[in-house]
Amino acid sequence: MKPSFYLYFVNLISVLGLVGIFASNLEAQSPPSPKKIVLIAGKKSHGPGEHEYLKSVRLLKTMLDRASNLKGISTEVYGDGWPSDPSVLDKADVIFMYADGSDFNLSQDPLFADSHWSLIEKQMKRGCGLVVMHYSTFAPATYSQAFLHWVGGYFDYESGKPGATGNQAWYSAITTETAQLKPSTHPIAQGIMPFQIHEELYYKIHFQAHDSRLKPVLTAKLKGSEQSQTVAWALQRKEGGRSFGFTGGHYYANWKEPNFRKLLLNALVWTANVPVPVTGVESSFYTDEEVDSYLK
Repeated sequence: MKPSFYLYFVNLISVLGLVGIFASNLEAQSPPSPKKIVLIAGKKSHGPGEHEYLKSVRLLKTMLDRASNLKGISTEVYGDGWPSDPSVLDKADVIFMYADGSDFNLSQDPLFADSHWSLIEKQMKRGCGLVVMHYSTFAPATYSQAFLHWVGGYFDYESGKPGATGNQAWYSAITTETAQLKPSTHPIAQGIMPFQIHEELYYKIHFQAHDSRLKPVLTAKLKGSEQSQTVAWALQRKEGGRSFGFTGGHYYANWKEPNFRKLLLNALVWTANVPVPVTGVESSFYTDEEVDSYLK
């Protein structure tokens, strides 16, 4: 081999090695892909200011996107209870469901209509997070064990008093009152102070006894119960993935309460396996006009 060619060959190998090292360093320094949060809103069923599913998820997207102390999150909004292309769930890190429940007509509950639950369960088996709010905490007896396993607790409207009808047949209960909500020491509760809101809260939630995976996040002393009630909870699933349930969410006006906003924002971040900021996710309340302008 001639010396000049040998030197050329050595230099080429050196350059290729440097390129490889540079590419490896660049890859190591590139930020991870953002966590994808899919926000699903059910169809409107109540009057103005109540069960504002679509308005709420649009507001949540705006708050998450514009939070001053949050990075690494992407958000998508779907109305009418379900995405037209369910394959969007395959890459979701969190699915948020806020819709009517199943106690009147199972086919009207987006969680259980058609084959939806099997699709949700498929995502949870791979470690996807799930957040259910208010009416979406309802679950029928046929799905109760699965709901306990994946979510940790549910509103039980079927295993109350034998032979009773209406809300007398419920295991769980509903109250509408001005309540004082007390946060726990869970990461979702970071930055949240005890706060008071007028809300329709579900309580006596059906939890599995001695479930070490489950932690209360918010408790309240309510008029209908002698004992303090868990109204928000978090579940760390043993096979991976996280879930969160909150029984409030009837009145849209409560989004103006900073601690209420922070609860849901923190919960979405935590279920996405993103560290919750020490002071919680900082946000502002946005008017309908501001949300519309941002989401154009």
